[in-house]
Amino acid sequence: MLNIGLRTPRIAIMLLLALAAAGCGRRDGVRTVGVSGTVYLDGKPVEGVEVYFVSPNHTGFGLTASDGTYELVQGAALGENRLRFSKVVNADFNDPEQGMDIGQLEAMAMAHGRGPIVQIPGQVIPPKYSDPALSKIVFQVPDGGTSGADFRLTSK
Repeated sequence: MLNIGLRTPRIAIMLLLALAAAGCGRRDGVRTVGVSGTVYLDGKPVEGVEVYFVSPNHTGFGLTASDGTYELVQGAALGENRLRFSKVVNADFNDPEQGMDIGQLEAMAMAHGRGPIVQIPGQVIPPKYSDPALSKIVFQVPDGGTSGADFRLTSK
């Protein structure tokens, strides 16, 4: 004699777990994988750098720790990603007429696919890495992700 009352919840739970597992690693219909590494500036690991992996359908974001290491919060899309790095220090920038601070100004510029028209006050990372229009760094994100996405930037 089968006990359907006990068996049905187990099957339902297993089905839900399978569906949840199948959805892991997908963001807005884009398959993402884990990416981490270290950012160096002039040969030294640098803390507080925002790291952006940008693909046509997804932007992965991470922030470097004191030893220069980062891990993208929501991973990166497979394939080619264009990179951008940003670190703003000692910039008490605020445009009272527009009501924007430095972070909002950068976000607005990125949303329009452009970098800032002028170098953002306090930007430590040179425009060739921080300006989305100028950055030429691309990284091929492999299936399965990587923990070796290290970048050696120079201030010159």
